[in-house]
Amino acid sequence: MKREKPFGCGNFSVVGPVKRKPGLFGHATLFCKSYRCDRCRKPKLKKLRKRISEVAEEHKLTRMVTLTLDPKRIPKRDRKRTDRYIRECWRKMRVLLARQFEGSLRFVGVLEFQKNGNAHLHLLVGRYIPQEWLRSAWQSVGGGRHVDIRFVDVHRVAAYLSPYLTGDKVLHTLELLPKRARIFTTSRSIVLWGKKEASGWWLRREGIETFYDAAQNPVNVRFEAVEDLKPFRLELLSYFESPPLQEAIGNRDAIAVLRAAIPIWKANTP
Repeated sequence: MKREKPFGCGNFSVVGPVKRKPGLFGHATLFCKSYRCDRCRKPKLKKLRKRISEVAEEHKLTRMVTLTLDPKRIPKRDRKRTDRYIRECWRKMRVLLARQFEGSLRFVGVLEFQKNGNAHLHLLVGRYIPQEWLRSAWQSVGGGRHVDIRFVDVHRVAAYLSPYLTGDKVLHTLELLPKRARIFTTSRSIVLWGKKEASGWWLRREGIETFYDAAQNPVNVRFEAVEDLKPFRLELLSYFESPPLQEAIGNRDAIAVLRAAIPIWKANTP
């Protein structure tokens, strides 16, 4: 009996019909896209910096706020989870901001840990907040005295964020965070990533090389430079297209697969 291949970044593939390319199926390596993955972290952070820059320009997020904690004010029960404590302080702070400025605050936030293990927040916000009011309000909800707010050029947001969204910084934060805790947060009015449209593609618990070897004339073949292979000057096969392969269809009904593919192949076709 064949043992099922365990999940790992790049071990599995996704397969499906390619829009506006009748008769062709795409085969793509399934990357985990986790910040904790040495292979995926840097490209994902690069994509995130670009997206945050777009959001900042769209929503006019022109102020950078840094909120820190006073270690003496952190309750004993929260000293091992200062990320949870600072999130609760920020929740209370948003209530004060809404009352003071008559409306909810638009923001994108990045959680970071200092070398002493205490969490602090870097926030891009869409409103000027007087520094003295900010300091007083932050202290009143359990934060600390050290706060900062400054103007940022909306066209250079990526440069401002780079010190906080680099691999080493994020890796340090991830080491101190529980696995499912979030590093990034936004106000409800801001969506970083929209919902993906249904593509008709399906998961295959096989590496893409299996299908590539079976394809007679693969086209649009792509290789991707990934972090763990760079020292060896190697790239990973990440995508190719070919006519339907039985190996990729697997146990699915081939006729049903082709029928489902037809509307996708015809999508937006003149």
